[in-house]
Amino acid sequence: MIFIAVISCCTFFNLRKNDSQKASNVIIEVVKRVKLHQAAGYIESTIIVWYTSRIPRYEWSAKCCEFKTTFYITRMGAKTTGELTIGDTSSPNEALQWAEVVATRLVSCYYNASSGIWWNELAWQSGNTLESLANFLRIRNSSLKYVFNQTYTKTAWDVGGECFDDYQHWLLGWIQAYSVDPNINYLYRAADIYDIIVTRAWNATKCRGGIDWCPKNSYKNAITNELFLTSSMRLHPYASLLRKPPSYYLDWALKEWHWFEQTTMINNNYLINDGLNDDTCLNNNQTTWTYNQGVILSGLAMLANATNNATLLTIAQNIADATIHYLTYPPSQQILREPCEPNCDNDQKLFKGIFIRHLSYLLAYVKDPVHAQKYRSFIQQNAISLWTTDRCEGDGLFGVVWNATMSATACDPSRDAATTSAALDLFVAAAQTGNGPVITAKWMLLGMGNCMDGRNESMANIYRSGVSESVCRETSESDVGAVAYDYELKCDGSRFCRIRTLSDRHATPEGWTYEDGNALTVTNTNGRALVNCYLRTD
Repeated sequence: MIFIAVISCCTFFNLRKNDSQKASNVIIEVVKRVKLHQAAGYIESTIIVWYTSRIPRYEWSAKCCEFKTTFYITRMGAKTTGELTIGDTSSPNEALQWAEVVATRLVSCYYNASSGIWWNELAWQSGNTLESLANFLRIRNSSLKYVFNQTYTKTAWDVGGECFDDYQHWLLGWIQAYSVDPNINYLYRAADIYDIIVTRAWNATKCRGGIDWCPKNSYKNAITNELFLTSSMRLHPYASLLRKPPSYYLDWALKEWHWFEQTTMINNNYLINDGLNDDTCLNNNQTTWTYNQGVILSGLAMLANATNNATLLTIAQNIADATIHYLTYPPSQQILREPCEPNCDNDQKLFKGIFIRHLSYLLAYVKDPVHAQKYRSFIQQNAISLWTTDRCEGDGLFGVVWNATMSATACDPSRDAATTSAALDLFVAAAQTGNGPVITAKWMLLGMGNCMDGRNESMANIYRSGVSESVCRETSESDVGAVAYDYELKCDGSRFCRIRTLSDRHATPEGWTYEDGNALTVTNTNGRALVNCYLRTD
């Protein structure tokens, strides 16, 4: 908490209880700015520091200069008309701020507008990133929406790769893009992909049905068939618009599920193995990848809703519960773990994001409040673990390991657009959980852009280019008057740090430049891309 009180007879400053000696220069500067910007009024021998007329004031008494005087302090952490001020214990939706930061970096620095897909991830993964971006745009309006039309223009239906699972990842991406940007071409693209799957991939001659993995490989695996179940249910509401019989997509979903359920791919622990043995058509007991536990969740939830079959929802919850129990790090069993960690290949880097995305879809259908809270808490804990420990400050990318205690370095060598796309899935899901805001670190991400006040004014600050974010934060922490800092990391790696401070210009560290400003606090950001504003919380 940050408290400021100014009394004419002496200097009283309680920025932190153990820093009163260091604060004397700070309060002098506050008084200067208060006078300059007429943000304070004089009442008898008291200077009242206001942020707005709506901020609660707390009357205090103290002995000062050998007599007792009454004065007021403004708690600069009080909420005013929906804005967050310094030290507020009720933070904004920090997960949403991280989602915006990550989505913007993925598009600004890693989206290839010429090809319509992302650099440094596999083509099928870009279909997932498209879906993740659409999910972000469902909760925050952004100019990033241009990516949908650009991608549609630059890609064909088969851009994802050579197999039927690749195509269906893009199918789901186009449906979600259509949900936030209703260009009918996106829905038609999804429907065209689906028709190709139905015509070419359903194979009743092997294992009595199911979708083959690839045109040239009839392996019956879990992911391709889960994607078909979910794609069928996602298209079901659009049957009339797509000139299909009302139950066309639903009938295919039921056919897929009836086949899938009897294959034994769902094992006795309610985890789903990779696929079926080619000879016996029984569970091959191969790896239980997280995305195999994820995609089916939303498909079953939508099918349960459409058929009023609660058993299907129970099965989905059993799979989600098994994932949280078996595919997490002990002892807390709260942080998701891919079986290949920490040495996952390029395909596997995105799997956890897909699981979390579909777990968040499942949440919309869960009626049991105990399960709902369990899943919300799980998503939230993973998000907090990831954004507080596993972001590389050199490029803003996130690594494959989400567990803070297992991450050997914040710059995971496996990091790329795919691992960061998985992080976007996690942050978007956390933003949608509805849990109350939580302060997770000494410096909280207030939002994307430069740190400003409610009038878009800037505080006095010290700045320096070319320093790492660690140096920026350490310098902020050593400045008793620092209330926020913003850090810019451009796509080419160039960097800039600006620390918003109440300290006097004479306290400026060597190598830094002081700049005066008109604001007394930080409440907002200006939305500038590739700049993060962090607010002091202690």
